[in-house]
Amino acid sequence: MHFLCPSCREPLPASLACVCGQSFGLRDDVLVLLEPEFGRRLDQFTQAFSAVRAVENRRLLDGQAYEALPFGSAVQDDFQWRLRQYDLAVVRRLLNGRRSQRLLDVGAWNGWLSNRMADDGHLVTAIDYFVDEFDGLGAKKFYSTAWQAIQMDLTDLHVLDVSFDVIILNRCLQFFPQPAAYVALAKAKLAPGGLLIVTGMELFRDPHVKAARVADMLHVHRQRYGFELFLTPTKGYLDFDDKAQLQAQGVQVKSYRPLLPANVKAMLRPTLPYHAYGAFLNA
Repeated sequence: MHFLCPSCREPLPASLACVCGQSFGLRDDVLVLLEPEFGRRLDQFTQAFSAVRAVENRRLLDGQAYEALPFGSAVQDDFQWRLRQYDLAVVRRLLNGRRSQRLLDVGAWNGWLSNRMADDGHLVTAIDYFVDEFDGLGAKKFYSTAWQAIQMDLTDLHVLDVSFDVIILNRCLQFFPQPAAYVALAKAKLAPGGLLIVTGMELFRDPHVKAARVADMLHVHRQRYGFELFLTPTKGYLDFDDKAQLQAQGVQVKSYRPLLPANVKAMLRPTLPYHAYGAFLNA
């Protein structure tokens, strides 16, 4: 893997010490590749966010549970993990026949999908903002597979000076300021014949109820914890305008098969989410 310095864009040597004076390195087996000012802001945000997740008991504290994710007794009653089981099935179906792919897991969180992809024989790079050992890339230590974990600005994919055979936007697209623009950025990092997969899209035909819920959540979070819930400005959800923009870029938007009944309801009640994934082949 080759990297560019996030500060000056010069190629980084193997020592990760840039000619501009910036040095980068590993922290708990996670490569920290951050421009200093952004790194300071991110550190403040992630510390506050992790503290809130701890207070709300939303971290997975059993290290032995990670290897089984997205399955296992620790998450068997969690609907969000059931959705991730559907993600894994979709990704494996789309990657059928592809061997040892250079794979980028964007929004990798605690590495559950990176672990599965590495176990399937792919060469995995996992990137995220969060490095908490029970709620971020620091959980890498709980897995038996080998893959690279990088804390970086997810909007700055250019610091990864390589193209990928597969890029997975792992249930994170709704958190980018301009989802369609981010998909275009990811597409630019695909090798010829490369595949972009977008998982976990909840699309709202009529988003006014969802928008109100997000606004209320932001207000409550700000009042209760004193910081913004989102690192960057974002509406925090996807709607059918986003769907149209993705399709205009050649992304095929498809329904999750196990969620077809829920999606039928969403077509009848436009304020309900339509559960979809996306795929783009860089032919």
